[in-house]
Amino acid sequence: MEIREYRKATHCEHRARLRRRCREPLIGQCQYCARGFCGQHGQIGDDGQEICVAERCQRLKDDVVAHLVFKEAARALNAAGRCGEPDCPQSFSLVCDRCLCRYCEDHMRQVILTVTRGGELQTEANVICDHCRARLPLWTESAD
Repeated sequence: MEIREYRKATHCEHRARLRRRCREPLIGQCQYCARGFCGQHGQIGDDGQEICVAERCQRLKDDVVAHLVFKEAARALNAAGRCGEPDCPQSFSLVCDRCLCRYCEDHMRQVILTVTRGGELQTEANVICDHCRARLPLWTESAD
């Protein structure tokens, strides 16, 4: 049995023109796709986030920003005793398993998700809000 030593990338892992790998030195590793990137193919934000220029990674970054704005608004509605969904006049009765905000039954759905727990894939039922359910396709699509 051959034992291979793990080699950490030292050069940018993004493809340049003609599908050749960029060979610039690394400045960071994308927190979404785990690819190493150079200054041309990603950036390290003032808050320390390392995000490459890949379209999916940029969409994930934008989604997180929008999600945090949504959660802040939902929490304000919850504090007033209302469902976290904008424009819903009902009071809340359930808590979303993903964002932990409270919603009425009309804005909650049960979904079956495959998650990794302790290194093993498991299937579990979650009750999540419409907002979190709408985000699932982006977060479950393949990085390649």
